[in-house]
Parts: sequence; C-alpha cells; structure tokens
Amino acid sequence: MGRDTGNFSESRTSSTRPRKTQYRLIEDVEDLDRYRPGGYHPLQIGDELDRGHYRLVDKLGYGGYSTIWLARDLRKAGYVAVKVITADASDSNHEASLINSLQNSPSRRGSDIIAPLVDEFWVAGPNGKHRCIVTPPAQMSLFDAREASTLGLFRPNVAQSIVAQLIHGVAFLHSENIVHGDIHLGNILIQFPEAIDRFSTSDLYERFGEPEPEAVVRIDGKPLQSGVPVHVFIPAWFGVRSDKIVLGEEKIILSDFGESFNPHKAHRPCSKTLPLLQPPEARFSDQPLSFASDIWTLACTIWEIFGQRPLFEAFFPTADRVIKEQVEVLGILPPEWWGKWSRRLDWFNEEAEFDLRPETSRGHDGVRRTWDQRFDYSIQEPRAEAGLETVTKEERRAFEAMLRSMLSFRPNERATALQALHSEWMKRWGLPALEQSESIFKSVMKGKHNLQD
Repeated sequence: MGRDTGNFSESRTSSTRPRKTQYRLIEDVEDLDRYRPGGYHPLQIGDELDRGHYRLVDKLGYGGYSTIWLARDLRKAGYVAVKVITADASDSNHEASLINSLQNSPSRRGSDIIAPLVDEFWVAGPNGKHRCIVTPPAQMSLFDAREASTLGLFRPNVAQSIVAQLIHGVAFLHSENIVHGDIHLGNILIQFPEAIDRFSTSDLYERFGEPEPEAVVRIDGKPLQSGVPVHVFIPAWFGVRSDKIVLGEEKIILSDFGESFNPHKAHRPCSKTLPLLQPPEARFSDQPLSFASDIWTLACTIWEIFGQRPLFEAFFPTADRVIKEQVEVLGILPPEWWGKWSRRLDWFNEEAEFDLRPETSRGHDGVRRTWDQRFDYSIQEPRAEAGLETVTKEERRAFEAMLRSMLSFRPNERATALQALHSEWMKRWGLPALEQSESIFKSVMKGKHNLQD
C-alpha cells in the first residue's frame, strides 16, 4: 500500500519560515532552520527514548514548537503519541501539568475530550533539553480529514455530533478556569475507531505504508551541523476522508494546550491562534484575553465543521483584512473600536457600508457578502452538490442564533460556553446527534465483546 502524504499536525500554521533558508525545500515538514540550539530535537525512525521505553515507528505531525511521533511502548506493547517540544519552549510549557490537573478533577460531561497524560520525561540532545509529553495516539485532525476529501465536508449528523462534543469540552475547560487559547480544526483530533495496538510495527507499515525519509541538504553544499537530522519524515496518514466518517466513529480529542492559561492567574494581552480566528478584542481592547476569546474562535471553528469554507476568509489575512471580514459579516464595530481602526475608510464609509468611490474601492468589488450569502455558499450549496442533507429552516435559524450570540464584538456581551450548551440548537440538533452516536458506539462495542466471548 502506498504512503499518503497527508499530515497530522497539532498546529502546523504556527510556524513561520524565515525569508532565507539554509536548506533545500522539503514540503510538509517542520521548519528545518529550527534545528538549531534551542530548537527541535533531531530524531529518526527507530530511535528509542526514555531509556528504551519508547521506540519511534512513524511521524504524526509537527507544530511551531514541537514534533509529534508515533511510538511503540515497549513495556506495554502498545502505541502512544510522543510530543517532543523545542528546547526553548520546554521550560515554559506546562501542558502536561495542565492535562494532569484536568484528569484529577471530577469527571463531568465534556472531560473526555481531553486526552489522558500517559507519561512525561525529558531528553537531552545537541540543541538542548526537551520536554516530552506522551498521550494516546489519535487518527487524524479534522483539518486533515477535510483536506483529504474532495468534498471538504463532514456528513450532517457527524458535524452535529462533533460540534456538540466540542461545546461540551470547552464548557468543561472553562468550568475548570482554563482558556484553551488555540481552538481550530488542526487541534481537534479524531480518535482511532479501534485500537491499533494489535498491529505489530511491520503490520502497521504493511497497512499504512512505511516512513519515507527525505534527505536534509544545505543549499551551500556544506555538511550538516550536529543538531540537524540527516533525514526528516513527512507525517503519516492513518485517517479517513471527512465525508467517509460515519456516526459512531467521530469521537474527538481537543489537543495542543501550549497556549492555554488560567485568566485569573495569567495576563494574556494578545492571541496567538490563526489570524482569521482571532477575536477583535485582541486588536482593539486594552483588557487581557479571557474565556470570551475562546468563544469567538469556537464559533468560527463550529462554522468550519458545518461547512466547506470558513466564515471569515482572506488570501492574505493581515489584521486589517480580518477586521474587514468581521465588519462585512457582523456589522460596524463598537464606537470605541471603530474610531481606532485607521484602515476602516479603505473599505467602508463611517456607517460601515462599502465606500464605492473609485479611490476607496480597492480590495472589494462593491458587493457585501452577508451572513446568509456565506451560509449558502459555504454550507447549503456544497451539501446540495454533494448529495448531502441540507440544513432545514428551523435548524438554520437556531444555528445562526447560537453563533451570533458567540460572535458579539464586545467580549462581555458574548455568550458563555454554558449558554451555548443550553442553546436551542444544542437541545434540538447537537445533543440528539451526539446521543445517537454514543448509542451506535455502545452497540458496536457490545457486538465486538460478544464475538470475543
């Protein structure tokens, strides 16, 4: 079986390549220039970590501050995911302790969205000391599942269940005084529908393809320094296309807590999530970010789970272009922010209507793409073209009401996760889909158990 080059990344877009690189370009791998003191730890398939406890068998993904590997737990004869953090970020990374504290809190609905902490250890290398976090492996991210599909859609009832799980999970985090800080499709993972532990490493390679090393070569032809790996690996693809995921197989995990914080203890003035998902207060407010910033990115992510395209989109998402998109969809900014936005007159007049004068109409065609137009373009029409069930008028109304309450410009006017949890859409569509999924999953597991008996 050939190896697919889809990649499984927790936050791929958080890394920005320098303008001038030292190495020949290899697509779909981490920034090679970050293999330097303070950066990534050079690893190869077959390496053993933590005194021979874990053997690397494949690569799952990478982020701006880590590489993620599929490893064989040689003591327990099972597979785990090992996240190896860059040396410069290891001391300040409290992801493991946060996950551990959440595990030790009373189990409530939504807590199962957090992958349990299996282990934590340190490894020393030529680029410094690296914190390593071990969790159960996941199959793929929602982003990669959708990218692998020509339709770019999830089945309607699957989308409903995923959204319901996500809202439950965020409500749980907020009840524990944790802001995730980086909610997006790449950080929402689908669990394996069945354990892969029964596969030997050779069985795994036969089923999914063997890792393919890519040689690291300096552009100037000089030899590699000690902290640079001889080969890097394109992340493996263990997943399925988004449109092939059926109800009962869409159990999600919220990953990457590298940007998470307790707003009662930590002051966060800026957002580090993807530009198109950043809440407006990150640009205009003097107040630190809090739970409401998660609600904004959660709403944007829910839209993407439902549809084929994001709610706000721009080819080059500068801060001003993102605000322009937000105003186009949601209307004028609060007065105290509107006057602060120096670029507003590039697109709008003072009433937030498109200014069609030739000297001010650059960057738009004079046609405002409203919420309803974007809903049709992103959700309804793609579903109809794919032969999937479209959103009914009743669900559409409730869905819009829920999201708009989460997308109020002022953070203190935004719905909370608990309010979203009790919204009409959740009661009539989200929770019923999730309950149906859980019923299917229990039935399947019961059948497997009976066969084993």
